[in-house]
Amino acid sequence: MRYLTLCTMTCAALFLLQGLALRMSGGSTIKSESNFYSSLARVQSGTQGQPDIMLLGSSLTGRFPDRSHGFAGVANIGCDGGSAADLLRAIDQGLLPATGVLVIEGNTFYRATGDPISEIHNALRSPWFRVGLQLPLLSAYARPAAFLYSPLLARKIGRAQGPAGPLLPVSSVPEVVSHPNHLSDEARTLVDEMAGIFQRLQSRNIRLLLVILPPGAEADSPNIRIPRELSRLSGVPLLDLTRNLPPDAVRYTDGVHMDPASAAKALRTILMALDRLPMEGL
Repeated sequence: MRYLTLCTMTCAALFLLQGLALRMSGGSTIKSESNFYSSLARVQSGTQGQPDIMLLGSSLTGRFPDRSHGFAGVANIGCDGGSAADLLRAIDQGLLPATGVLVIEGNTFYRATGDPISEIHNALRSPWFRVGLQLPLLSAYARPAAFLYSPLLARKIGRAQGPAGPLLPVSSVPEVVSHPNHLSDEARTLVDEMAGIFQRLQSRNIRLLLVILPPGAEADSPNIRIPRELSRLSGVPLLDLTRNLPPDAVRYTDGVHMDPASAAKALRTILMALDRLPMEGL
């Protein structure tokens, strides 16, 4: 009995310290000991409450700032090593909530061709993940390692500034693609599936915007052809943030992922594009 009491008191003290650390971190963390846990943390924290705008995509999206950086109402649920397809399927199946506007990264849809089952796909359907959605102290963003890795990452690459600041110097605007894009049979199957999900989401009064993020890709690559054809088939506007983008306008941490300052510029540009679109334009 004495041992049980001591064990209970120790666990309670540890949970109290964990709760205080989570509160001091602003209710979320940006990096854990692996990309897998970082992604789960992003999804679990991003789906809390009722955000106005949700950012869906891969690790390219995962580098964006959100409401924890002063962008009120914006939740980032980008998944490292995954794609927006993993998240859209989970939302469509009722495993994740969605309200307001979904900003959907188009760069990495190609990863979902050929019906691969990603690690994130399986994790979003696990009992442990659902527990973390309901109990923050048992979530991936409350892991003790996350309290260590998050400040280390911020120290290494910096932190994004808030909503007031410069935009990306691009001339593109959201528009529905009109010209057909050649796709492989596997890519066509994926686009048909995603277009069906888009239609069901829109029937729930959820607005959608597709985006191509820097660094983009070759115009004839599946990275670009898939989101363009998805826009054409679904009627969802596409915003290409790489069109006429000067080479020195964006900085990267590794040649692929935008640094915090550039990611903040990209997000401000997306938010301005959303503000200028009529309600029926999404």
